[in-house]
Amino acid sequence: MPKKLVLLVGLLTLALAVLPATTAWAQENVEISNEYIRIVVNGGELNGGRFSVGTTGGDPGRSSDDHKALIYGGDDPWTSYTTVRVDNQYWIFGNPTDRRAGFDGLYGEMVQPPTIVDGKIESSWMLGPIQVWQVLSITRSSTTGLMDTAQIEYHVENTDTETHMVGLRLMLDTMLGANDGAPFRVEDRALTTNTVYYSQNMPEFWQAFDSLSNPQVMAQGTLRKPGIAPPDRVYFTNWGSVADAPWNFEFIPGRDYTRLGEWELDSAIALFWDPVVLEPGESRSYVTYYGLGGVTIAEGDLIVGVASPAQVPADTEGFQTFSIIAYVENDGEGEALDVTAELRLPRELELVGSPVKVALGDLPVGETKQTGWQVRAQSNAEGVFSYEVVVTSTNSETNRVARTIEVLSPARLQVMVSAPPELGVKDERFDPPTFDVTVFLRNEGGTAYYGGTFELLHPMLELLPGQSAKRFPGTIEAGQEMSFKWVLKPQAGYFGGGPLGYSLRITSPRGEQTVRPMFITIPLLKPKVWVGEPEVAGGGLVREGEYFKLPIWATNIPDLLGVELDLSFDPERLEIVGKTLDISKGTLFVGEGEGGSAAWTMPFVANDTGQILGLKAERTTKLKNAFGTLVTIYFRAKQAGLARVSVDDVRIIIPEAVLDPSYFEVEHRDIRIQPR
Repeated sequence: MPKKLVLLVGLLTLALAVLPATTAWAQENVEISNEYIRIVVNGGELNGGRFSVGTTGGDPGRSSDDHKALIYGGDDPWTSYTTVRVDNQYWIFGNPTDRRAGFDGLYGEMVQPPTIVDGKIESSWMLGPIQVWQVLSITRSSTTGLMDTAQIEYHVENTDTETHMVGLRLMLDTMLGANDGAPFRVEDRALTTNTVYYSQNMPEFWQAFDSLSNPQVMAQGTLRKPGIAPPDRVYFTNWGSVADAPWNFEFIPGRDYTRLGEWELDSAIALFWDPVVLEPGESRSYVTYYGLGGVTIAEGDLIVGVASPAQVPADTEGFQTFSIIAYVENDGEGEALDVTAELRLPRELELVGSPVKVALGDLPVGETKQTGWQVRAQSNAEGVFSYEVVVTSTNSETNRVARTIEVLSPARLQVMVSAPPELGVKDERFDPPTFDVTVFLRNEGGTAYYGGTFELLHPMLELLPGQSAKRFPGTIEAGQEMSFKWVLKPQAGYFGGGPLGYSLRITSPRGEQTVRPMFITIPLLKPKVWVGEPEVAGGGLVREGEYFKLPIWATNIPDLLGVELDLSFDPERLEIVGKTLDISKGTLFVGEGEGGSAAWTMPFVANDTGQILGLKAERTTKLKNAFGTLVTIYFRAKQAGLARVSVDDVRIIIPEAVLDPSYFEVEHRDIRIQPR
């Protein structure tokens, strides 16, 4: 029986009660697409927020992958889902489900339904104290160079006043057309059994084919890319195992992709960004890519994990405490009964305001509970001390974990910052597009430094995804040097034209703050309309008798809505053979970028006088920063020599105004035509 029609037996009564009122087939989906792929987001009361990916025209080089599934679901997405782990709770992104995948998770409140915003599908849910955004868009593949890849983004923000441990798991029910169990290819290996990769050996990408000998559909997932945080773990496994468990799942190395509890091959992939501390008000981003060229196809007893500082400074006043957090997870074969967690401290450390032993109750299989303690060092304590957390259960073996804490006398820290004084401009963009701010630390005191916070304040600059404005360097031993950096870029829509201020705020372990101001000069990106470089099929020079295409660019123009354009060319050396057939819309008017549709008036072409007159184009939505082509023209080189293509008249339309060339630069182009 196909899995897609199967409900868990225990859920049948619930499903029958819910479906007549709100069925998955009564939903209003939200979709974006182009000539290669489509992304569909479920807009229903059930499974809302879940998505599927499929092809439209697919690879333009073959027709066998037209209108095929890449992520199962089509117009009824439900088998893939995303889990956000907040402390020891597992929240499922989107609306509740009546089906197997993600049924046992917690569900939050919708903040923003799936909505097309600037050409992307955005949606947001509040999951406990964490607000989560899902942003799906179409982007360029790293291997095909085409807009045939789904960019899958999640942004999490801690809206609480307390720190939380937050992680994310993305499960994709991958599929290649009609093939639901295709192998994966990772670093030249074909994976047909359970395999896991960790961050230290994370491949850049993986690919999958529905047939290795004769690929009909090819998909690709990109795991590492500059500017994004790669997953901590990636599991290639069967859909049934990962569908039933919102976080940890049964993973048996070497097991094939037969669906758990059934008999059909059904592969899937699970990407984990492991839980890390998310401070109040702090946000974090997770990004991955999936589309043509690769396909995403996806492991007990009591487990104890402990988190606490490695070092704390000596506190003679006795007011400073630190946290010890313990996580207990039942990874056994049955429910663990009467679970307790006990903190055992040396005499130099003392508990503040809570009992040593905490009763966690019964712990079902796959579930995690958390407890914590506040601890401080005795005023005369100095040195390395070990504590232990012991976990017991009436029907499971005792488990324990030990960790050390070092109590130290004050240190003296020297801080140096390295950053470029200015950026340049190349190809009408900032050069380099990003810059590094590197902080060098040296502990010139006699003991180790611990507990400082370094925060970059950047009002007109933005960090690349995956970075936090705050850094916690942890331990710096006496005489030790260390460094860390941020990678920044000017905010989108900022065109430069002067110095930008930013600063480094340093907070000591005792809360004293110092602020170090810094500046970087950002050159002005001038609005410009210009004739680009000629492009010859296969590369090379423009030669007599050959065809080439010539883009007309508009760059760094804010709030672009439309254009009116007249061009001229050398009629003795150039001609447009097909006239308007050889003129195509520019990228600024084909619905890419920030979305919207465009009205287009084809120009009049006169080869005898060398004129292209009356081109008009207008968008329904403005581009905050227009950077792309207005039009592309295909010329034939008639005669060797130097041929000029000129912008004779151009008017840029912005909201409530029309700009003439006095407001922006205009650049023509001389094209050298080589003899045959």
